[in-house]
Amino acid sequence: METIIYEALGIGLLLGTLLGLTGAGGSLVALPLLLSLHLPLRDAIGVSLGAVSLSALIGAIGRWRAGDVHLVPVVLLAVSGLPGSWIGQQLGQLISEFWLVLGFCVLVLWSAWRMWSNASLPEQSEKKPLNRGMLVVVGLFVGVLSGLMGVGGGFLIVPALLWFSPLSMLAATATSMAVIALVSGAGFLMYFSAAQPPMQLLVGLTVGGACGVLLGNKLATRLGGPILQRIFAIMLLSVSLSLAAQKLINVPL
Repeated sequence: METIIYEALGIGLLLGTLLGLTGAGGSLVALPLLLSLHLPLRDAIGVSLGAVSLSALIGAIGRWRAGDVHLVPVVLLAVSGLPGSWIGQQLGQLISEFWLVLGFCVLVLWSAWRMWSNASLPEQSEKKPLNRGMLVVVGLFVGVLSGLMGVGGGFLIVPALLWFSPLSMLAATATSMAVIALVSGAGFLMYFSAAQPPMQLLVGLTVGGACGVLLGNKLATRLGGPILQRIFAIMLLSVSLSLAAQKLINVPL
């Protein structure tokens, strides 16, 4: 039991650091690592949602005080994401574990490719207008992914904020954490009402995530992004291949 708690603390520290640093990626790493602890997929998704939402909330509060969280995009993304989370959970009951894991692996690979390719792009100086309609669409899609796969969706929220709003990278990552806290938190409450997650594991993840997100927040204000994005892309590639090897071999369709 102590070993599981230590592993949970380590996973939480990793996901929290990634959340604070990039506004994304915590759940992409947490879910396969939780599955490696032999949790059923549904429980791993629920625990991932709980740990990610609490860690993101702690990180968002700190960045709010610094003035980095912008309320209008948060409301647009979160309000559209909440019903999407419910839709995703209903779909998850109809889709087999094989297809859920396969979809997750494809999602992680796409995220890794995007992070690697975006690392070489120069930051644009011109500010874009706030596109409310596109943010609502992105929020709905993020909510579905959150309920279906237990991901926070930051890997979609951050680029959407950069493309469809005037926010800087630092503000986009902070705003992303606020959205993740709300959407993933709602998904966790829906999961929690119908299941009993392993509380010691959830507490360990949350404590580790809280420490990690505070560390990630400090690093985000000091470090440049390109090298970190490429390291993260390599890690995501490893996670996807490892999960595919664990779960997609000899799994019935």
